Amino acid sequence: MMQRHDNKVAWCSVCDQGWVQIYKDKRTKELFAVCDECESRWEHPTHAEKKYIATSIFDTDIEIEIPTPNDIYLKGWDKYIIYSH
Repeated sequence: MMQRHDNKVAWCSVCDQGWVQIYKDKRTKELFAVCDECESRWEHPTHAEKKYIATSIFDTDIEIEIPTPNDIYLKGWDKYIIYSH
C-alpha cells in the first residue's frame, strides 16, 4: 500500500537537513514549497532541486497554513508529493 508523506515534495537542496513541503499563503491562497528545517521557499515544487532560486520565508506579510488535499489537486501539484510503500 502506498503511503502519502504529508505534502512532502523533496529533500532540501539548501540545508540538506529538512523536507520541502507544500504550504499555502492564508491571504493570497497561493501554494508554494518550503523547507521545514531552514525555511527556504520556492514558488513551485520542482524548483526545490535548485537551491540558487530559493527565497527566505521570513516575510512579514505572509501567514502560512496547510493546504487541503483538494487545494493541492486543483493546482496540479499532487503529482509531486512523495509516496512510499
